[in-house]
Amino acid sequence: MKLPASGEGDVSPAVHHLVKGSAGGVTALFAHATGFHGRVWEPTARRLPGIDGHALDLRGHGDTVMPEGYDYPWAAFGDDILAAVDGLGRSGAGTGSGPVVGIGHSCGGAALVLAEAARPGTFAGLWLFEPAAFPPPAPGEVQHNPLVEPTKRRRPAFPDRSEALRNYTSKSPMDAFDPEVLAAYVEHGFTDEGDHVRLKCRPLDESQVYVSSLVANVYDAMAEVRCPVLLVQGAETPSGRFGKLTSQFPDARLEAHPDLSHFGPLTHPERIAASIRVWLEGLGTRI
Repeated sequence: MKLPASGEGDVSPAVHHLVKGSAGGVTALFAHATGFHGRVWEPTARRLPGIDGHALDLRGHGDTVMPEGYDYPWAAFGDDILAAVDGLGRSGAGTGSGPVVGIGHSCGGAALVLAEAARPGTFAGLWLFEPAAFPPPAPGEVQHNPLVEPTKRRRPAFPDRSEALRNYTSKSPMDAFDPEVLAAYVEHGFTDEGDHVRLKCRPLDESQVYVSSLVANVYDAMAEVRCPVLLVQGAETPSGRFGKLTSQFPDARLEAHPDLSHFGPLTHPERIAASIRVWLEGLGTRI
């Protein structure tokens, strides 16, 4: 469904109801990584009985379409999150009386941080798997995102979804994705166009998201997030970046899964759901 919104450019993000919860229970808003869409979270949400789960498509992804040439400022992703939360409240699609938590991966995690920093109290807690945020560069250091150029060369179209699925299951990193996650990505990540299907998130747009990441203020925004945060990481980076990010939040702890990659929510939805369940149980004593 499309919910009413008032973010930058009057964008109305598409929000998908993944699982129905109980009255008064927790409402969870899931936010995806760059290049994906909200419904890749469905296999995880199904493993979280009792929650009312919704996932949005950030602008330029899934069913939230943006015009050619848009430069994707990251603050606008935070606007999408706030618009989705507001839209759920106005439409009655959420449970209404229960707390709202944010669950995000990479860019989606960063968007949740930006939203909560812009409007404190929106979320009762945030569960973030490797949010896309980086400490400020050292003096003289030039930052770059190595994904910018390869993404421009991503194959944008296939004869049909079956061919797309065959292609992805034979190539890294998607060959490691959980089959249900990959099937959801292909089913809802392409649009029919004549005699072929085309990625809804266009490669040039995805590349621009990575370009814009270099000037995003996610790191500074973390200090403004007062709700409890669980920062979840996969394999440790040599710089210990996630430890630094954890200390930037006023109220956060770090959970490590050293056998998972950055794509953990897409490769191991059952493990991710287990982490979220335990986190929600602990959060329940604080909200």
